[in-house]
Amino acid sequence: MVKPPRTKRGRRYWFRLLTFFLIVIFVLPLVTLFVLANVEAYIYVRPSHNTITRPTNLPPDTHDVSFLVGDNLTLRGWYIPPKNGTVIIFLHGYFQDRTQLLFQASHLVEQGYGALLYDERGAGESDGSQRTFGWRDVADVGGALDFLHDKTQSIGVIGCSIGGQIALRAAAKYPQIQAVLADGPAMVSVEDLPPADDAIGALKLRYDWFVDRLVELHLGMAAPPSVRLTIGKIAPRPVMLFAGELGNEKAHIRLYQQAAGLNAQLWEIPGATHCDGPTAAPEEYARRMIDFFDSTLLKKPAD
Repeated sequence: MVKPPRTKRGRRYWFRLLTFFLIVIFVLPLVTLFVLANVEAYIYVRPSHNTITRPTNLPPDTHDVSFLVGDNLTLRGWYIPPKNGTVIIFLHGYFQDRTQLLFQASHLVEQGYGALLYDERGAGESDGSQRTFGWRDVADVGGALDFLHDKTQSIGVIGCSIGGQIALRAAAKYPQIQAVLADGPAMVSVEDLPPADDAIGALKLRYDWFVDRLVELHLGMAAPPSVRLTIGKIAPRPVMLFAGELGNEKAHIRLYQQAAGLNAQLWEIPGATHCDGPTAAPEEYARRMIDFFDSTLLKKPAD
């Protein structure tokens, strides 16, 4: 049997083969990375509405309230009038609602503080077709301050995670906020993260930068200035920062303390992870929180 002659492969064949391998090696990973980053950005901005059931252990003078914010959204929450002339605004974290900070609110209300707990835009029972990673939420705190303007003598704010980020930036913008406690305050953008220690860390920072750009695209706005650039404007008003001892959040929160100045304190909570202080060290957490607001917001009687 005579074997057919072998077909000679020309340059076009080898060019197509090379192109295929280049696509497999370079283009497909880049496309996959883009898709993953865009999914992450979308998750950050999609709303997370849910129905809130008021706990039965809230004080009987708790009111269901709502207030308007600048782009005509209605935010909804609970208001408990103060007995000591001071109201604390409570700001929850991402994928959460106003109930996340009930531990903090219950302890402060027991001490006579008033409380305004509300669902942030796009969360819980508040209006909003998007969440904004805290970027538009600072102006919403202005709406909360307008709601409280004739109800209290002094105002503090406490926030967890994204709520902590919002609290710090709101305190920098609004002088009516006289003291701020931020538990595990999140970043505004990659600009708030410490420098990378190695090549893997550098790649992660580039990925986070890209996610920031996609969030900007989804929201139709540029990322606001970082916490590290704005936190210094709070001085000389007091700042208390909490960070979990476990995990990586200590690194950027230490940078926040340095940027804030001498008016800022930092407690790294033993055995705690992100915003986990009420579980890891409930008594010490409550004591430090109450002592901070007592010492900064309550007027001392004259001798």
